[in-house]
Amino acid sequence: MYDEFKPNRTNSAAQDEILVKMLHEVERNDHRVTSFKLWDTLVITPFSQPEDMFLFMEDDFAMVSTSDKSFTELRIAAQKAAEKKYGLKGNVTLEKIYDIFTKMSGITQTGRDKLINRECDLIHHYTFPRRIGKLLFDKAKDCKNHIIVTSVSYYPRDVIVKILCDCGYGGYDTLIIPAELNIPDSAETAFLDAVIRKSKVESNNILHIGGDYFIDVEAPIVKGMRSLMLQPILPLMVKSGRLRGYIEEKHLYEIDEKQFFPLRCALALYAVYGFDIPQTKKPQSDFCGDEYMLGFIVLGPLTLIKDFHSENETQEALIKAMESNKKIADGRDDFKEMMFHHFGDFIGKYGSEGCQLPLEFLEQHSYIGDRNKIMPFLNDSEKKNWGKPESEPKLAPVHTKSIKKNSLQKLADRLFPEGTRVREMSEAVIHRKKRK
Repeated sequence: MYDEFKPNRTNSAAQDEILVKMLHEVERNDHRVTSFKLWDTLVITPFSQPEDMFLFMEDDFAMVSTSDKSFTELRIAAQKAAEKKYGLKGNVTLEKIYDIFTKMSGITQTGRDKLINRECDLIHHYTFPRRIGKLLFDKAKDCKNHIIVTSVSYYPRDVIVKILCDCGYGGYDTLIIPAELNIPDSAETAFLDAVIRKSKVESNNILHIGGDYFIDVEAPIVKGMRSLMLQPILPLMVKSGRLRGYIEEKHLYEIDEKQFFPLRCALALYAVYGFDIPQTKKPQSDFCGDEYMLGFIVLGPLTLIKDFHSENETQEALIKAMESNKKIADGRDDFKEMMFHHFGDFIGKYGSEGCQLPLEFLEQHSYIGDRNKIMPFLNDSEKKNWGKPESEPKLAPVHTKSIKKNSLQKLADRLFPEGTRVREMSEAVIHRKKRK
């Protein structure tokens, strides 16, 4: 079973309240079957975007290919091509993706098989249980419900079974993989019909749990089922404050590059351990009013910077003050242990580009609610230097999936940034022309 890391942080009162309500919903006696979506509900990965895992395969690819393109570049292109070819009327599977990948890269059949096996091993290794998902699953088992798990992904059954068993979900009763039932990827809610058939009970005896409002809440209700939404961690993290938008704006066109891999992993772990049990933005705070979370994502990434030196006296004073606050320091210490727990020494090969940005954000743009966590540990002179009202940072739209843009689109973004009035007017004109 997966060896789960246990952080020092305790849940907030709001998170405890949400957990109690969700457990109560699962244990109600008016249903006999509990249906879980697998990804983002029962299991998660420590990546900001799925493509980040492909960086671990670059050396494997180099051993079987002479291509001048990277594995990540080709693997993303192959998946997009497979989705375009098969997604509407069929299913995208790992085999189909690698059929296209093989043609693009020119590797041998033996090389193809090695890479498929490597990717399956990696997704198995890096997937771990979402703690609240495990609590809900265990509660359903305690209530002797029939448990159905649905995996909507391109990974084969044997990989999914290994993930379930090693993450502590071996007690499920039925595993539904829509691709095996010839349910096309475009029929996003059709798996619910399979859930009803496999459960062998009336739909009103089924509770479905997932993270998409339309697919996992509205659609089940329409089919007569009960539903419970467990929001994915990454969107919750993005919406909790301005930090991610600030980082994206600073590196609008490079944030998906490999040198930012450690920073992306830091943000992913921040989401994993801060938003496992959902919580939302708190007034006058970008860190949910939580000192531990502030220390995790501000001080934590600084530990990835070799021979870090603060840029000015204010930053130096802030670091010293945060280190004097035990809860903030606990967040930093957990960050170091969590990063090593998930990635070992591998993360170091990519450097630390951008890891100082959370500190810069705190220094220049922090809300008063977060400043008040640090002010008691500053002297009068330091308070005066840092005590000016916060300035509003420039924020870029945040995408939890990488968005590839051509040179013309990038030029348009520079001339007419997203969110500006001129951009909205130009897009409205384009949409009208498309409709005609």
